[in-house]
Amino acid sequence: MNGMIWTASVRQDKYVELVKERDRLRKEAFQYRQEYIRVFGEQILKVFEKKIECIRKKKMIAYCQAAINRGETIDQTALQAYLAKEMREYQKQLKEMVKENEDAQLKGEVTQAELMKIKKIYHKIAKRIHPDIFPHTQEEPVLTELWIRTSAAYACNDLETLIQCEMLVNRALDDMGIGAELIDIPDIEEKIGSLEAEILKIRETDPYQYKYLLEDEEAVAEKKDSLDEELKSYEEYDEQLEALLAEVMGNGGVIAWRMN
Repeated sequence: MNGMIWTASVRQDKYVELVKERDRLRKEAFQYRQEYIRVFGEQILKVFEKKIECIRKKKMIAYCQAAINRGETIDQTALQAYLAKEMREYQKQLKEMVKENEDAQLKGEVTQAELMKIKKIYHKIAKRIHPDIFPHTQEEPVLTELWIRTSAAYACNDLETLIQCEMLVNRALDDMGIGAELIDIPDIEEKIGSLEAEILKIRETDPYQYKYLLEDEEAVAEKKDSLDEELKSYEEYDEQLEALLAEVMGNGGVIAWRMN
């Protein structure tokens, strides 16, 4: 017999239902974040690009002004190395945002029938290897890896990967000789309380809260206008920084350019 045999306990049933509810809300939160990026991602990306350009110019101005104050020639190679170091984390964030935006834009539509099948397969796998209720998963690297793949596929509505995971889970459990098992959950009241608190936190914070913004057409339009205004303000600031940089260089700044 596959699956698990539960002791006759209402609290165990409550715990399992809370685990399933928590996972469902996590999935919805992921989907709301994807939709938020799909709707606003391009604007957010433009704002961030202009923001880091302003940060780069501010750092360049400060570096050049410091060299001028010391009466030194500005070494072009040293300046570029300084800027590369200072901007490394911002560039990393930008790269991640570009990738996230591209992934969100490429997201395909999923039919209701596919969603039902995704939910059914996920629940079948969770019933067998969910680490919160099945101890063997945390003890076996193969099961741990399969659960990670399952969770990611469920969040992304990746039906094909879920089908593959179900087959691999069944094979892995058969190879391990793991079938029906009596499950006992220690400290169940504490675990139930923790799950209820986690569920409440998911519901009350982003990205789950994006749901209410995305469902309000007027709020979406206001958000887009706000991002346009933010971009405009950074563009104006960038022009000011450009003028300030020219002024700094006009006040005695000399760059030593090195030929390759």
